Amino acid sequence: MTESVVDLYLPGIGPCVRIIHAPEVVTAFKKALAGWTASFVAPQEPPPPFYIKKDAEGLWQGERATPDEFYIPSATSAVCSVVGELMGYYLELQPELLGLHCAAVEIAGRLVLFPEDSRAGKSTLSAAFMAAGYRVFGDDVLALTAQGEGVAMGVAPRLRLPLPTSFSAEFSAYLAESIRLADDRYGFVLPVDAPLAPHAERAPVGTIVLLERYSDELIHTEPELIRLPVGEGLLQLLCQNFAYEASGEELIDFLLPLMQHSSCYLLRYGEPLTAARYVARSLQQPAAAVHAASLLNPSLAEQSALGLSARSLMTLWEPTQNVSRYEVGEELFLIQTRSGVIHRLNNTGKAVWQLLQQEPLTGQELSEVLAESFDVDLALVQSDIPPLLAALEQAELIEMRQDAAE
Repeated sequence: MTESVVDLYLPGIGPCVRIIHAPEVVTAFKKALAGWTASFVAPQEPPPPFYIKKDAEGLWQGERATPDEFYIPSATSAVCSVVGELMGYYLELQPELLGLHCAAVEIAGRLVLFPEDSRAGKSTLSAAFMAAGYRVFGDDVLALTAQGEGVAMGVAPRLRLPLPTSFSAEFSAYLAESIRLADDRYGFVLPVDAPLAPHAERAPVGTIVLLERYSDELIHTEPELIRLPVGEGLLQLLCQNFAYEASGEELIDFLLPLMQHSSCYLLRYGEPLTAARYVARSLQQPAAAVHAASLLNPSLAEQSALGLSARSLMTLWEPTQNVSRYEVGEELFLIQTRSGVIHRLNNTGKAVWQLLQQEPLTGQELSEVLAESFDVDLALVQSDIPPLLAALEQAELIEMRQDAAE
């Protein structure tokens, strides 16, 4: 449109951004929202919640609800700044969906999720999958239904610039041709034949992949895909969601059906395009993936490292009240309902919890049962049990038996 003032209209939101005397911002939105079918209409009433305007000093962004506005250096930066707000706004208007911080790519008709926080390599890996010919459902945000389907946002992947020099020549050439909206900080990947899923398209989730990037010195090391217990993926999804006001029980109830039908892996990788092709090949031939034990439970590990004073092995312990339990495969998640904190137990913690469900036991009795059950030296178990009990007590999952303490 040639009008000097227009409103950005997006399906699922409606009029959302007023653009004032800034045609370059209109062009930038058309490119970045390649899959969201952006349209531009005459100014609406009431005004949209966000605005971008251009004056003699440059571009400015603000919200109608506040008097503050801030300078933005380019049309690309304007889009970068607002798109995140728009995706969050869309999710607020769709309460039946759960927003996840993750990248998502479609492989063999099912979605592979990469739930990580910022600067974990999600966007670069998304661009690499596009270069390998796979459809991307999102590089940073994905909506999830209660039925375990991912919902595409329709936003092109965004990379930080300048690009690393360690990318392969093939991937670097692809990006040089495909980044068609950029400033000196960010570039949107917009290949002519962009395999980008359109906004609101759905596909079932099949796999969750956690990421571990090699250092620059090891970037050309071959990638590896390690199978993990599905609880690893659940724990990451619990950490990377937008439902800030939802309780732990509500989140697990929402995610549990998804986890019953999903697999989980850890990807260690260096060069992104090599990794994308390796993941696609491995997931279509699951036997090629390496199997490994569970990652260390961060919740209990961190608590054990706090230097909590361990109770005597002769203290009698029992479970606290107000604890909800959820089993995912062979893994156990506990929620302290008063605090809403979610705890994932390792094998020993799970065994201790299950034993205490039967009857109150002392640390010594627990040590003896575990040593016999797992055929482990009793002295070794006796050294591990006190910090574990201290961590469980600090998490308010167990407590000292009161009549025994008196």
